[in-house]
Order: sequence, then structure tokens, then C-alpha cells
Amino acid sequence: MHTPDETTALLARERLTTHCESMKQQLLGLLDSKGRVAEEIHAIRKLGKSLRGGFSLFRLGKSAALEIQAIGRLLSGPRDAVSRLNTWNKLGWVGDPGICAAIAGLLDQQTHSAARRPPPETIAWCVDRVSAALEELQSLPADHLPERISKGLAKLEKKALVRCRKLDRRAEGDFHEARKAVKAWLGAIVFLPQDSITADPILPELAELLGDENDLATLSGWLANHGFTKRFAPDLWKTIAAARENLQRKVIKDAARLRAAGRE
Repeated sequence: MHTPDETTALLARERLTTHCESMKQQLLGLLDSKGRVAEEIHAIRKLGKSLRGGFSLFRLGKSAALEIQAIGRLLSGPRDAVSRLNTWNKLGWVGDPGICAAIAGLLDQQTHSAARRPPPETIAWCVDRVSAALEELQSLPADHLPERISKGLAKLEKKALVRCRKLDRRAEGDFHEARKAVKAWLGAIVFLPQDSITADPILPELAELLGDENDLATLSGWLANHGFTKRFAPDLWKTIAAARENLQRKVIKDAARLRAAGRE
């Protein structure tokens, strides 16, 4: 992408501002949630990932983006519980009936326990975080925006491609870092006019696969922390390892296609 003109840059800032105001409204909506807390928080966290990409686009990844990241982490409990249960169900393991019942029952219980509205003080703090991020965005001089966007997008793209090149090593941390980098890249381009940049169609598919692989990694950590270790459920861990290996093969294949498409 060439350096955008000031009109394009201002439009990107306006879009990012609008999305931030939408997050504020969604956060305040939690005060009067009608029993759909997990779904509402999922929407907030999904929007937050895009906002973090947007702030990184303006080279505010180490400041304003961290304000948004704090919100996602604070509200992670309800959605994480739902995600673990969904990942468990998708895994489809039908081994030891006692282990299956114990895991499914505990996951289901945690999902119900987590479906409670955050306290008003917590929501107020989150809204303040969005306001702080917005204040920093609005303080940027208009004539500096085009260059910031150009450099910000180049950095996001380079980081995603570098992370994807490391996936052949199959290190768990590499898949996690690649997921974050790809999502940041995708989140950033949402705020740019469609005719200013063409997103590779491989990217959304890659992000989805990386998300599924991360869900299995997260479930693995939860199982180990709750006593369902390889010693007590070896067949379960074999199933998880096979599922992750399958996803990792697909991820590595898509990453190779991304490079072959001339994105290096």
C-alpha cells in the first residue's frame, strides 16, 4: 500500500472512532444484559481484537491498543468457559465414560457460573479504557496520519509474515504468536477503504485455523490444571495431539500458500 492521502487517513480514524463508540455501548449494555452475558462479551472481545489492530495501524500498538487489550483480559472468564466447552464438544472424544462425564460436567458448571454480569465498577473501568485509547487517537495531528498508517500497516504485514515463516518448527508458542499477528493485520485493514488494499483471501482461513489450534492448546492447559493429565487420560491426550497436528498441518500449508502468493 502506498502512503494514503490525508482524506483516506482521516476516514480510517473516523471509522476507528465509530467502532470504539460501539464498544462503549456494548459494554454499557452489559449492565442490563438479559442472560446472554457470554455472547455479549464474545462480541465485545471480538470487536476489541479488531480495535487493537486498528490502533496498531496508527502505530499506537504499545499504548492505546494495550488499553483495549486490558478490557479483553478482564472480561475473559465467561467467554473462555464457553469456548472450552465448545472445544471439548467439537473434539468428540468418547473414551472412558467416567472421565468424559467428569470433564463435561465441570466445563458445563463453569459455563453457567461464568454467565453473570460484571459489576458496574468493572464496566465503568472498561469504558474508561476505551475513552483513554480514543483520546490518544484523537490527539494525533491530521497531517501525520498518512505516514503513520503507511508505516503501521507495513509493520503489521511484516510481523504476520515473519511469524508465519516460523510455523514449520511446530513450536507451540509460534502458533500462538502467528495467530495474534494475523488477527492484528486483519483487524487493521477493516478501517481502510476497500479499494486501498486487497486482503489475501487466505488470511481469514488461516486466522480461523490458528484460532482452532489455540482453543485446543487452551483446553489442554485447563485439563492439566484440573488433574486430567496424560497419566489419567492417555487416550484423551492422544486424541488432542492428533487434532492439533492435523490443524497445524493445515496452518503450515496455508502459510506456505500465503508466501507463494507473493506476500513475502
